[in-house]
Amino acid sequence: MTVIPDTEDKVINAELSYAGLEITGLTEESIAAKRAATELRDALAVSYSFKNICKIQYLGAFEKLTKLKLDNNFITRIENLDHLVHLQQLNLSFNRITKIEGLNALTKLKDLSLFNNEIQKVEGLDAQVATLEHLSLGNNKLDSLIDAFAGLRPFHGLRILTLQGNPIHDDPDYKLYALGRLPWLKYLDHRRTKQDELEKARDLYVDEILEIEDRENDQRLKAEDAAKAEAKRVKIEASNLTGVPDLFERMLAADPEYEKLRYIPNKEAPELCNGLELFKDKYQQRCEAFTELMDDQLERKKNERAEWQAVVDGELRQKDVEAREWVTEFETLKKHALRDCDKSEAGVTPELESRLRDLLDKSEELYNKLMAQEQWTAVVIDDLVTNYDLQLGEIVDESKKHVMDYFEYARGLEETYFDGFNEAVGSVLMRLGQDELDEADEEVKDFLGDKDRFMNSCQNHHDSHVNTIDTAEETMSKEEKRRHEAEVEELREWQATRNRGRVAEMLAMRKRYRGEIEEYLEGE
Repeated sequence: MTVIPDTEDKVINAELSYAGLEITGLTEESIAAKRAATELRDALAVSYSFKNICKIQYLGAFEKLTKLKLDNNFITRIENLDHLVHLQQLNLSFNRITKIEGLNALTKLKDLSLFNNEIQKVEGLDAQVATLEHLSLGNNKLDSLIDAFAGLRPFHGLRILTLQGNPIHDDPDYKLYALGRLPWLKYLDHRRTKQDELEKARDLYVDEILEIEDRENDQRLKAEDAAKAEAKRVKIEASNLTGVPDLFERMLAADPEYEKLRYIPNKEAPELCNGLELFKDKYQQRCEAFTELMDDQLERKKNERAEWQAVVDGELRQKDVEAREWVTEFETLKKHALRDCDKSEAGVTPELESRLRDLLDKSEELYNKLMAQEQWTAVVIDDLVTNYDLQLGEIVDESKKHVMDYFEYARGLEETYFDGFNEAVGSVLMRLGQDELDEADEEVKDFLGDKDRFMNSCQNHHDSHVNTIDTAEETMSKEEKRRHEAEVEELREWQATRNRGRVAEMLAMRKRYRGEIEEYLEGE
């Protein structure tokens, strides 16, 4: 490896990547041999300690890394680590880092060392709340007990914490404050925590801790409610039920006349819209049954797709085994022929030339067999996609029928409600005409007295409800159709991409084989 003066900043390159592989062995020679034979993508541990590295980069080749050491360098920023999703240990001690960042993708990180940097705040660790067990932040610039431990409080899995060497460590209340906020710690600043210290810390800060625990409990309950709501939303969307559970509420919200009509003749004894409660109850009952029905339809769709995928995978697996046998057979012939050519002291003899030309013919035969197989496979998969389209279409048609029936029922509820509404309107107008509507104020009486305006309002009230129901039905039916077409189109695109890739692979193989053989023929 080229020696670079210690004063020169470096970046991670290919040479440094291999040199950094952590390999165990009995001798330097065996370690070097193992290192040379290791693919970077398979490496599990890499060490770049004391390499004068100034920037984290060029780590893209490492796909399975679980341990990365970048300590004792000149790094100023945590970056370019998003692809290291398997990382469990990260050592960035003795650098020049000022901020904890760039760790959002490292959701498996258990051990993080940022000892001896220039960090002023505990932040940027949200992705590690559930996994972090060991955190070293000693010898940094943390100067606020409250801020530091507010940031660390969510880490209930944290067992080892080092903060020694920060300004907060000089606070006389530091240790008890730390143990009061993080009672689950096993080691604090390299010393095992003691039960009597934990009890003393809790007694000292009991009021604050209880307040924190109450606040955390409220946050936990809110988070659970939010998670349940999101899970429900996802489930509703998956079953194409978006807008169905809250249709009644949306219907009233979109009704421009509802607020004018709901309190006639007055708020204490409204009469016109009383039937909405029955409408709502019956709608919700039917909605529950409809939701179960559409959930069942979703399961049918999933099962149909799974069955289709199993058939396709089986077909491709069978053809792949067959193709591998053909290729292996040819590779064996090629290997023997080329090996004999390499061993021949007389070069490519007429006999060897004949074998090579026969090998060329066989490579062309192999190519033709593979192409014919792929053409047949493409036809089979196209037929399977077409059949899946038909099978899925039958399920979708049933879903559309369920949708139509459901919204027809909703329209029936609206018609029943509006019949009752009109009866109440007639009663109110009759009492108004007989001057017996004393419970209504003058504004309501004026509204009722303007017959055209009032009757138009009543009709718009009904029409708005019907329009909301009709729009919901149309939206849902169109979405069923769109999802069906999109899924089938996705499969056709997948098949076209698979076919193009397979053909390109065979063309490349054909070219490679011919090139290898012709190189021997031209060198005879």
